[in-house]
Amino acid sequence: MEIVSNGTRLRAIGALLAVVALVVTACSSTPASSAAPSAAASVAASAAASAGGSAAAGTKHVAILNKDMTDDEIKAEIVKEGSLVVANWTYTANDELVKQFKAYVKTTYGADIQFTYEGSQAPSAYLTKIYAAQGGSNPSPYDVMAVEENYWSDAMSHNAVDSYLPSDLVPNQKLVIDAFQHAPTSIAFQSTAFPAVVYEQSKAPFLKKLMDLSNPALKGKITLPAAGDITAGGFLLGLASELGKDYKDPAQMKAVVDWMTQNIAPNVLKYTSDSSEMQQLLRSGAADAVTFWNSLARLEYFSGKNNDAALLLPSSIYPVNGYLWIPKGAQHPVLAQVFINWRLAPDVQFPNTWPIDHSPWSELSEGFLGPSYTGLVPDWLKADYSKYYPTLDQIQTQFKQVDWNAYNTGVKEWMDYYSQKTGQG
Repeated sequence: MEIVSNGTRLRAIGALLAVVALVVTACSSTPASSAAPSAAASVAASAAASAGGSAAAGTKHVAILNKDMTDDEIKAEIVKEGSLVVANWTYTANDELVKQFKAYVKTTYGADIQFTYEGSQAPSAYLTKIYAAQGGSNPSPYDVMAVEENYWSDAMSHNAVDSYLPSDLVPNQKLVIDAFQHAPTSIAFQSTAFPAVVYEQSKAPFLKKLMDLSNPALKGKITLPAAGDITAGGFLLGLASELGKDYKDPAQMKAVVDWMTQNIAPNVLKYTSDSSEMQQLLRSGAADAVTFWNSLARLEYFSGKNNDAALLLPSSIYPVNGYLWIPKGAQHPVLAQVFINWRLAPDVQFPNTWPIDHSPWSELSEGFLGPSYTGLVPDWLKADYSKYYPTLDQIQTQFKQVDWNAYNTGVKEWMDYYSQKTGQG
């Protein structure tokens, strides 16, 4: 963050490096245990331990609990919590991810835990449940949110996000560049995720920008995102950039929708944000171009079933990366931090030793979060990595930041308009 069988959420594959222009107007088969932290993670942990922070000698400071805890106390708390609920997307390798994290907790802390890993292609539903629990003074139904940055921003405006950084339980925070952190409340686990167009190159060689989806040769041959999802929002931000419109102004975004309705809508086969459906439409020839996350292009390529799939980049790239945060009222805050630290570990960001094929690997590995990750590209991908992922320098210099406060303030107005104009609501 992913198109994959069974509705897998194709996520953040970086931009074709040669073209990385900017995002929204944008396996190894060797089984291995991820129980042992990577060398980089261990170094970070040692540094955190030696630094000590504000923790008393021999303890780790756990800010979310406002406690200095010994290792034995942390282990006891993990055993007491006993379970974890993470809200994310639908990955092909979800089952393996769950297995790897449970093994890590068992090896590191000696605890057997229950781990519920929820996947959805419509993360807004998670916020609805969090806000309902908050309104009823009930505990949060989730311990960790691992969804797009805009949902964190929305939750911040509802006072629904807890502070947990820095924490001696999250030493891997030090490996992530500042641009991917919103301390003290969240940190990115992706660096290059954005909505884009994935298309059959031989059938639509004329596609150079989003506005080209209006070409009559594509009549009945494209899909656009369903209303309401961030995929639709990202697509419309990209189109706005090409049309010279300001996404912060709902009136201008309605003008973007009007242009899309008049020029692109006649070519739409279906409005959908279902990844497996788009995959089937592409492979069957029913669709020549689909609008989804950029990672779909690489997933199709690595599947070996659609080597003609290409990625059309928006002319401006506004990444919609996934961020890790803890809702207020989370019932398992210690395990939540353990999971966040594990998810940021280099050997989890680059799960080269997991017993998964290349396609699911390419869903889980979603760009460089900092210099500590750049040397971990596996041998089987080194020759082609630059075709699918940008360099760290490009990530830092060529991607544009979204003003999520402005986006969240106006999105309902123009998204409802998009729904109305396309007959979805």
